[in-house]
Amino acid sequence: MRENLKPRQSAVRILSRILENGYTIDGAIALENDYADYTDSDRHFVRLLVLTTLRRLGQIDGVLAKVLKRPLPRKQKTVQMILRLAVAQGLFLKTPGYAFVDTAVSLTRKFHFDGLAGLVNAVLRNIIRLKEPLEGLENAKINLPDWLYQSWVQAYGEAATDRIAEVILEQPKLDITVPNNPEKWAKQWQGSVLSTGSVRVDATSPEQLEGFFESGCWVQNAAASVPAQLFSDIAGKTVADLCAAPGGKTAQLACREARVVAYDISEKRLKRLKENMDRLGLSNQVQIIVADILNLQSDACYDAVLLDAPCSATGTIARHPELKYQRTAEDVKRLSQLQKELLKKAVDITRPGGEIVFATCSLQPQEGDEVVQSVLDTVEVIRPTDERWQPYIMPFGSLRFLPSDGFDGFYACLMRKKSE
Repeated sequence: MRENLKPRQSAVRILSRILENGYTIDGAIALENDYADYTDSDRHFVRLLVLTTLRRLGQIDGVLAKVLKRPLPRKQKTVQMILRLAVAQGLFLKTPGYAFVDTAVSLTRKFHFDGLAGLVNAVLRNIIRLKEPLEGLENAKINLPDWLYQSWVQAYGEAATDRIAEVILEQPKLDITVPNNPEKWAKQWQGSVLSTGSVRVDATSPEQLEGFFESGCWVQNAAASVPAQLFSDIAGKTVADLCAAPGGKTAQLACREARVVAYDISEKRLKRLKENMDRLGLSNQVQIIVADILNLQSDACYDAVLLDAPCSATGTIARHPELKYQRTAEDVKRLSQLQKELLKKAVDITRPGGEIVFATCSLQPQEGDEVVQSVLDTVEVIRPTDERWQPYIMPFGSLRFLPSDGFDGFYACLMRKKSE
């Protein structure tokens, strides 16, 4: 076998699992037994190739449609994946034509589609011959499902949506939450300190940052760091963190000297949260409970409650482009209803006068203001006064971060429970 063919076989299988079976990229990679044995360079290449293909899939399929007389039958889906990856290499990763054609033909034979090797060769060479292969396919919205694009147009307007569609084609930089002396770590990691207090670095993994695991810091998108900062003084108070794993916001609350009760339905995810609290030296301030939030006793006992609710995660598509092909409008409706039930429970367990923050990493309005509106009989929305948040405040008083603002798409709303 050619030295570089095995990782490319992995890329074909990973892409197939994502598009055909609904896996996340990490879940699909986890099934590749040889992946851990690849060189760092090969692992980086496989991930980059798959992510690029997912981000640009609309354009890639558009180019293939120009040279394929008819779509490949379903039983030849593996060959379709090989072609998609090859086009991604050629058009977006700038691999020389002879290299990606030769590799694609070899992969076709390796997956036992010898009879289609000639077709693969001809299709890719015809693409190379196209003077402007992306002509008519320049608009980034081609890479979004129509229902998703139209929902953003309705919420943010066409110009803003087109800007979002462009921005999410690029791999976001890494954001680090730094509880102490962010300027020091920004200098050490050659990064910058954002208005949120996060440090943004040009890296793909914290392993690339010298001293990261001894720094007391953690990876967390800058927008995701905002909800825990919205509470007023919580030092010495008891705060419930609902749907808490993997614990970024739990750590923020603990760093603000709150006594945190971290709830999550997943024991496995809470194990990771505990490991994170142990690494950060925050375990003494955090009580961890495995529970279904909807089954909690509705005792108004918490001074404050943070609910970062399960959502469609459409605000994270830049990092997880597979979500474009795994979410539907029906998912948004279902999750919105769940969020309303969870937020009602969050209000129920908050003492009168206590604060609640509701957050989602979604760009869908149904998973934002519309959820908060369902509990307005028991809460009042508090408009943040911190100058840092003013550019992101919506008329409702909540916060909306867009990918075009340089963040993951995120929503957060601070409320106060009305006195009985």
